Amino acid sequence: MKKNIAIIIPTIIIVVLIISSLFVYASNNNQNQVQSLEEKVSQEIKYLNSYLIAILGNFNGLTIEDNVFQLSPEETELEKTENRPSDVTSEEDQGGEAGSSNSGASQNENDKSNQNNKNNQSGASDKTQDGILNHNGKYETRWTKIKSQIEELYSVWNTVSLDLHALNVDGNSILSFSNTLNNATQNIKKEDKAKSMEDLGKLDQLLSEYMNSYASNSREKEFLDVEIQTVLSYINATNGKWEEASKNADLAEQSLANVINSVDTQNSQKQATINQCYILVNELRNATNIKDKDIFYIQYQNLITKMEILF
Repeated sequence: MKKNIAIIIPTIIIVVLIISSLFVYASNNNQNQVQSLEEKVSQEIKYLNSYLIAILGNFNGLTIEDNVFQLSPEETELEKTENRPSDVTSEEDQGGEAGSSNSGASQNENDKSNQNNKNNQSGASDKTQDGILNHNGKYETRWTKIKSQIEELYSVWNTVSLDLHALNVDGNSILSFSNTLNNATQNIKKEDKAKSMEDLGKLDQLLSEYMNSYASNSREKEFLDVEIQTVLSYINATNGKWEEASKNADLAEQSLANVINSVDTQNSQKQATINQCYILVNELRNATNIKDKDIFYIQYQNLITKMEILF
C-alpha cells in the first residue's frame, strides 16, 4: 500500500505540473497573438491616416508626400525583396560574370546616375512650379485622382475592419466608418468639396477612437491626435471656418505639449523634430488668426510632412 502511495503521489504531481505548463503556454501564446494583432492594426491605422491625408491634400492641389502611400500596408520588406524585377540578380549569381562585365556595369551606373540627376532636377523644378503661391488663390481639386483613391480605400478598409472585429472593437463604431465612407463617396461623386472633406475628417477621427480602444502606447495615440486635429484644422480652414480651425490648432498644440513632456530626451533627433512640429503648430494657429489660406496651406504642408516622420 505504501509503495502504491509512493508511486501515485509523484505521478499526480507530474500530471499537475504538465497541465499547468500547458495552460501557461496556451495563455502566453494567446497573449502573443493578441499583441501581434494589435501591432498589425496600429500599422493599418497609421496607413489609413496617411492615406486620408493624401486624399485631402488633393482637394486643394497640395503636394503631400504621397509616394509612401503606394505600398499596401501589409507589404513587408521581405515581400518587397521577393517582388523585385526578375532581371535583378543577387551578388552570388553575378559572381561568375563579374570579371567580364565590370566595364559595362560601370557605364550603366554612370548612365543611371546622370539620369537620376536629371530626374531630381526636373522634380525640383516641377515642385517649384507647383508651389502654393503660384496657384494665385485658385486651388484646383483633383477629382479624378480623388475618385480613384476613395475607391481603393474600400479594399483596404475591408481588411482593417476584420482585424478590428478580432480585437473586439465596438461593432457599431466599425459600422460607422463604413457608413461614413459611403457618404464620402456619394459626395465625391457629386463633387461637393466641403461635404466630402468633412466626411473624410470624420473617418480620420474614427481611427483615433479605434486606437484608443485597444492601444496602451499613450505617446502613439498622442501623435495620432496631433495629426487628426491638424487635419481638421485644414478642413475647416478650407471651408472658411476659421474659428473652428483655430480651435483645432489649439487642440493639436495641447496634444503635442503632452508628447514633449513625455518624450525620451536621450533621442535628440526625435526631440528636435517634435520641437519643430511644436513651432509649426503655433505658426498654423497664427495663420488662422490672419485668415490667409496661402499661408495656412504652406504651414500645414510643412507640419504634416514633419508629423509623418514621427508617427
